[in-house]
Amino acid sequence: MDISGSHRIPAPRSAVWAGLKDPDVLRECVPGCERLERGSGEAFEGVVAAKIGPLKTVFSGRASVESASPPERFAISVTAADATAGSGEGRAEVTLTEEDGATVIAYAGSAEVEGKIAQLGSRLVSGVARQTVETFFARFAALAEEGRLPAAEEASSEPPLADAPPLAPEQPAAGPAEIVDAPPLVTAGEVPPGAPTPIAPTATPDTPDPAVVASAHAAAPAEGRSMSRIMLVAAIVVAAGVALYFLLLQPPA
Repeated sequence: MDISGSHRIPAPRSAVWAGLKDPDVLRECVPGCERLERGSGEAFEGVVAAKIGPLKTVFSGRASVESASPPERFAISVTAADATAGSGEGRAEVTLTEEDGATVIAYAGSAEVEGKIAQLGSRLVSGVARQTVETFFARFAALAEEGRLPAAEEASSEPPLADAPPLAPEQPAAGPAEIVDAPPLVTAGEVPPGAPTPIAPTATPDTPDPAVVASAHAAAPAEGRSMSRIMLVAAIVVAAGVALYFLLLQPPA
């Protein structure tokens, strides 16, 4: 089943591109959407209720955006399944072209269905698919006219910060660590080996006591008299000894 067409949206291309990536906008525009949220990466996951002929189904699906070249083109892949009605998958190429202040969205894709849905016939299924696409873009264009599309994404003028290089762990030095001899213990008063010999302090002369000096001066005359007597006695003894030597010990001439 092939589906193709185009729609004119009264909004700049950058705003249309931002709207096609906004979960709130998509939730409001997809017919029968019960849940739609952003998944991992450039993907959306949701639940859509639909009526195809006599069948009422609730599809759980996933849409992934691929090969995006903002804001000009992208590809989208869709998978959906219902436990009783069957499943389907499709892929479409979408381009956005600016035209007189508006944006023309052109799409071309194909889809395949299995299960009870396929038994209803391709004409019925493709008719429902086309009606769903028309309703989606009609609601999207209405939001654009009301100015309810999100603001266009602006590229940052600042360059991204470069990642800092990881810190390199500090590696221990190869081989055993060098052992340094500790300095010998020095007892109190002992000069350490290799230290310069201290210079002995210069002795400071004691200041004489005035009382001692006075006493010494007072005792000086007495000591002088004693020394005179001793010297006189010694002189007499020496003289007597000389006389005795010459008179008694010397032989007569």
